[in-house]
Amino acid sequence: MVSIRSLAPPDYSEDEKCALVDFLLSLKKTHLQDFLREAELPRSGTKAEFRERLTQALDEGHITHEQVVDFLDAVALWGKQHVYLYLGPRGDPNPWKDPELLQQHLKQHRVGKYLNARLPLVLPDALTLSSITHLDGKVRITAVQKKTYAERAPEHDAEKETEDGAPIILRAYVHHVARALVTFEWDLSANTAMLQITQLHGDRVYEQVAKEFFDLVSPWLDIEKTFTLLDIRGVIPRLHELEGNGKPEARSHGIHYRSLRGRRLSAHSPSPRDSVIGEPDIDNAMVGIRKNGVGHLGNFYWLANGNHGTVANPLRGDVHVILVADKGRINFPTPNNEDVMRYVLHRVRALS
Repeated sequence: MVSIRSLAPPDYSEDEKCALVDFLLSLKKTHLQDFLREAELPRSGTKAEFRERLTQALDEGHITHEQVVDFLDAVALWGKQHVYLYLGPRGDPNPWKDPELLQQHLKQHRVGKYLNARLPLVLPDALTLSSITHLDGKVRITAVQKKTYAERAPEHDAEKETEDGAPIILRAYVHHVARALVTFEWDLSANTAMLQITQLHGDRVYEQVAKEFFDLVSPWLDIEKTFTLLDIRGVIPRLHELEGNGKPEARSHGIHYRSLRGRRLSAHSPSPRDSVIGEPDIDNAMVGIRKNGVGHLGNFYWLANGNHGTVANPLRGDVHVILVADKGRINFPTPNNEDVMRYVLHRVRALS
């Protein structure tokens, strides 16, 4: 059994220390209570009491900032996120399977210290490598970066006047700090891979973060040139067809197709509990474009009932999945556990 070493943490700024408490308090209540249980702290109280309790425990050394980082990373890995699926290189991945050869390769590029080790980073300004693990036939590379964004807060808008009486309108924005966790996992046996990015503000940011990650690791693993992004556009019409034939694997809430000449057609159900399918005029139009177009965007709820393929369905409830097919990106807008997410991703591969 390979153990994961802890590298000496950097000196955290006061802002980073405060942010760690904020990130903990922003988790689902069950996750927060899990952390409090592990830290042997009381699990009941108000948010203000939780904040005071956590701050005091950190100040007194009852828990460490590194413990908080480790917990946040573990939760984020299967939380709200966007995922890209890849086919592995055509060449032989065996050199990556050999721990000694891998260690030599990473040392040549001055990142050997990260192998089976973790650097507990909070909010580095630039995307920064934090870990490379080689466990259970998989290589997993993790990096962390600080992300900031402004969100409109119209309730805080105000109006003033200049000295001449001209009106001034002040538009308010709330400044947010987010922590982007980026993980690339390469299954060496199946020779498949995935890139996971924690959910951030704005839809266009993920391709930018992915490019930054590829640039970061390219000296020793050129993902852009050697891995192939899986085309998931065909998953949308396949799920649509299965549902229309009465054998649904997922319930459609929104389906968006694009014609071969660039025109678009979409349909949306009245609520997440209802299917897009159900009105003949709309159904006929969508079947027509499905046969002569390509999947562009699919808003689905993967169903817990029924098995498809050879892997058992572990879902206990519907799982919200958005297929941003034109970007090859799969969005899980709600937190899940590892088994659920891996199952859905497995099915996306099978349907592609």
